[in-house]
Formats: sequence, structure tokens, C-alpha cells
Amino acid sequence: MTALAAATALTGIGFAGAADAAGPPVYSKYAVSGTTHIAKPDADLELGPGQFDMYTLVGPYTFYGTVTLPPVEVTRSVPGLGKVSGTITLGPGHADGSVFGGFSGSATWPVKLSDVRVNGAPYDVGEACGTAEPITTELASDDFVAGKGGRLTSTYALGAFTDCGSATPVINAVISGPDNTLTLDLTAA
Repeated sequence: MTALAAATALTGIGFAGAADAAGPPVYSKYAVSGTTHIAKPDADLELGPGQFDMYTLVGPYTFYGTVTLPPVEVTRSVPGLGKVSGTITLGPGHADGSVFGGFSGSATWPVKLSDVRVNGAPYDVGEACGTAEPITTELASDDFVAGKGGRLTSTYALGAFTDCGSATPVINAVISGPDNTLTLDLTAA
């Protein structure tokens, strides 16, 4: 069977039922690095190195998987408070979508905040401090190639934080909001 004939069979062109998965999912591992821009505090955070464990169903070329990124430390000057620092943990993110002709999918990420310090002094926000609901990023790429990688981009809203003690209203005032951006570079590992 030629490569063109195989691709035609797998994509379901001309064959009834060929859009169903042809066998078990194909596992791919990608190294992940990137950035996110949090709009309200005008902060850029470096992400990674991390990993995307992706499972692709051959035939429909749909995927599911998990994106794991390390925690990120951030320090900002907050008017009226001074120097505030903390650790943001994004994920792990659970992703699904399509890799037919690029990459189109979404990832759902829990967001946690820990190790908060105000002017160097620890500030207890508790162990459950995070967004009330996981954030959802709609990720897209026209140049993504399965097995090789590509650049994924998204714009997302960062919802309200809860369970952060007395810091909850301050955190929501300086962090939560729309128009945040995410860029992830995936490279086959």
C-alpha cells in the first residue's frame, strides 16, 4: 500500500467506517516550554521545562493527554503592600482535541498559589488557595506536526481565587481577569 493510499484509508476518504480509530492510541511525548502573560499585573512568566504525554487515535486524529509544568515563582510590587512573591502551580493540564491539519484543542488547568511572602515575610494563604474553577485554554497551531511538535497559542481568563484566607480579595484584585495569553512550544522528546 502506498503512503498516499494508507493516508487516504486512515483519514476515511472513500472508505466507510475508516474514521473510527484504527487500533490503540499512539503515544507521543513532547518537551514543553513557553510563557504566559497575566494581563492584570502585566506579568510575564516563563513556563517549563515540562512534558506533554499525548495519545493520538489514528483515523480520526483526535488526541487526549496531560501537560505537566513545574511551579513558577513570581515577584511583583503591589501598591500599598510592597514586594509580594509567591509560587503559582499551573496544572497538570488535561488536554484533548484534534491534530488533523494542525492542532486544535483545549486544556483544563487547576491553578494553585502557595509560598506567598510580603516584603520577605511569609503570609499564610493556606494549602487550598487557588482558582475556584480550573481555567480552560483553547490551544491552536497551524504549524503543529504530530511526532515533531509546534507552537500552541491561547488567550484565556483567569478566574477568581478562593480559600486564600484574608489575602483572597487582594489576590483577586491584582491577578484575576481576562485577556491573559499562553504560548507553549512542543518538541518531540
